[in-house]
Amino acid sequence: MKYNIAVCREDDERYPNELRNLKGMPSLLYYKGNIEIINQHKNIAAIGSRTLSEQGSKLAYRTGIKIAEEGFNLVNGLALGCDTLALKGALSVNGKCVVFLPCGLDRILPASNQKLAEEILEKGGCLLSEYPEKTAVQKYRYVERDRLQSGISQGVIVIEAEQNSGTMHTADFAMRQYKRLACYAYSLLQMSSGNQYLENTGKSTVLHDETGLAAFLDNIKQSQSYEQMKLPF
Repeated sequence: MKYNIAVCREDDERYPNELRNLKGMPSLLYYKGNIEIINQHKNIAAIGSRTLSEQGSKLAYRTGIKIAEEGFNLVNGLALGCDTLALKGALSVNGKCVVFLPCGLDRILPASNQKLAEEILEKGGCLLSEYPEKTAVQKYRYVERDRLQSGISQGVIVIEAEQNSGTMHTADFAMRQYKRLACYAYSLLQMSSGNQYLENTGKSTVLHDETGLAAFLDNIKQSQSYEQMKLPF
């Protein structure tokens, strides 16, 4: 890829403001592309499982479009399935995307999303990692990456996920980080035991349609960002 890897340290004004409020965040980030968009606009993570129902696929794409149209950066991990479709939706309306990888930025995972990663950069987005070049992916690094997806975002939306999927790590981090959390109603979807779990916690806004999504996004758009004491995770 033509974009060189750069480093952003915690004392740099471009370092993501949302991460400053949380303990256990990396003291530096490796990035490609335009890292400045992270603090210039609010960020919404749109996440879900790699295996989706037909309805989940449609919701992922439409959610990506709506997030971008409302002026948010779309955040996720470039995974197949939900992540990919949400990113493609955002990019279809020239939205800005922020992607965290669980490895060094000298490689793209999955490799099949190489062109998608390039389009993200070409349209003014950003790829990030807390790991230096040549860092290979390990299973635990996916979980570490998940805390950054929620940490950098003002809101997290679960499209469709089973309860045993990696998506639920990000949702759990969102709750522990006191992020606004939403999920689509499990009754709308086929592979949605994770959505059902989130509904049952009472800690997630339940989305039934695009009107509900618009209201969730508007609530975040209208809210003010306040400097907090660092939270212990």
